[in-house]
Amino acid sequence: MIRMTLSEYLRKPKDYRGEWTTERWDIPNWEEEREKYMGKRTLMTNIDGATCLVIEGMSLEIIDDSDWKKPDAVKKEISRQCLKFFTERGIEPHYADCLIRYKDNYDTVEVRIAIGMDSDTEKDDDIFFYCDTLEDMKSLAEIGSEDFYIADCYSFGVYEDLL
Repeated sequence: MIRMTLSEYLRKPKDYRGEWTTERWDIPNWEEEREKYMGKRTLMTNIDGATCLVIEGMSLEIIDDSDWKKPDAVKKEISRQCLKFFTERGIEPHYADCLIRYKDNYDTVEVRIAIGMDSDTEKDDDIFFYCDTLEDMKSLAEIGSEDFYIADCYSFGVYEDLL
């Protein structure tokens, strides 16, 4: 199964993607099989050295990412949440509660990202990832070398809140 976002699908050349519109009465049991094909998005792609037609719902999954926040919007939200925390508490935050999205399968998970915290502490079990600075954390909103990126930021906290 090939998984891709709608944005990725739409970036493919128009000659390689489309919608199944051709009736295929030469295929046995077409009347029963027709609903699997007609109106489904298709993509010509290379799989193991062979050119293949993949069909949405069969060998292609297209994930609608039209309402996902863009990296700049996520960075602004991180800044907004951090400023809100600092204004309310008067101290720098130690961690952020975030939503991450894995690059390989687009699954999302709520995690805690530490800012300026040493690893190998009693709080390690609660921390998914460590950043040295807030700017380092913001850079995780961009798709980069990590296998995930920050998709949203909910709040900030301090280590004492974890005890």
